Amino acid sequence: MKFKSKLKKLLERNGYVRVRNVLNFTKDLKPILNDMEFVMDCLIRKYAPKTKKNNALKYDFKKKYTFVSKLNIYDLDQYFNTRLPRDHVKKDSDYFASNSLWNLITHKKILDVVEKVLGTEILCSPVQNTRIKQPEKKLPKGSVYDGLSGRTPWHQDAAVLSTHGQKFCDMVTVWIPFTKTTRKNGCMVTIKEINKMGLLNHISGYRGQVVVKNSKLLDKFKPIYLEANIGDVILLHKHSIHCSLANRSNDFRISADLRYNRAGTPSGRKPLPNFYVRSKNKNNITTLNYKQWIALWEEAKNKCIPRKFAFKYPLPTFKHNKRDLKNLLNN
Repeated sequence: MKFKSKLKKLLERNGYVRVRNVLNFTKDLKPILNDMEFVMDCLIRKYAPKTKKNNALKYDFKKKYTFVSKLNIYDLDQYFNTRLPRDHVKKDSDYFASNSLWNLITHKKILDVVEKVLGTEILCSPVQNTRIKQPEKKLPKGSVYDGLSGRTPWHQDAAVLSTHGQKFCDMVTVWIPFTKTTRKNGCMVTIKEINKMGLLNHISGYRGQVVVKNSKLLDKFKPIYLEANIGDVILLHKHSIHCSLANRSNDFRISADLRYNRAGTPSGRKPLPNFYVRSKNKNNITTLNYKQWIALWEEAKNKCIPRKFAFKYPLPTFKHNKRDLKNLLNN
């Protein structure tokens, strides 16, 4: 019988685990914010009106991002996320991939936590996001329900994988706050033990976001507000149903969500990079540094250009609606 760690038992039982004091803000997180600010400076130099450019470059992080978000830059989130555009992949398609983010992805303390869930053979999944959420009152109307900049609807992380990945990927999400997260500034929300329902039917929501079908029915459950301090990480089971609240504070809520899958199971995002970050066999670890990581993304980009898209995933749909939330609750 395989040994199950206490952490894995909690994750499988509840669908989430909050792990305290894993990271250090100054050493682990602030360098990423610095690199994001560098990207903002580049965007200001490229897109800002000449009359406003010099002043904007002097703004602090938050004011600078608010300024950039009003420049009507197409797919702005792409510049702050390690991913290829879902559609229209081109040779000059840009993405956020800094040495500081590489250091976070391969951070020993994060991998130590992940190992307690997946075991020693761990791959880095290409399903990664950073989320810079301004106060909702500052958002353009079209961004209020955008999951990266505004509210995130009820969903399961396994739902954004390929059909093969939905069935076979053994994956865990590591959610990392860069700012203290509370109910007021838009923390995540989940429901205890609801992961035990397995993968549910989803529908396409705002701007193609995946949403649990009949998600209004989740209002009858007691919500678990996943508030967290800087330095904490929150683990989510791939079938955990979760969302995030609106940021009704006067400050930013910034986070990253990384994912890892157990070696031998698909990432669900082929041909995007899916590589060993920990293994008992050191020969398995062939991506050793930031430059090699970038090379993997460039290789993936070249594979995606001819077909013009990076990834597609079918919404989880099961025959006869047997995996509808509504039907499962009535049984």
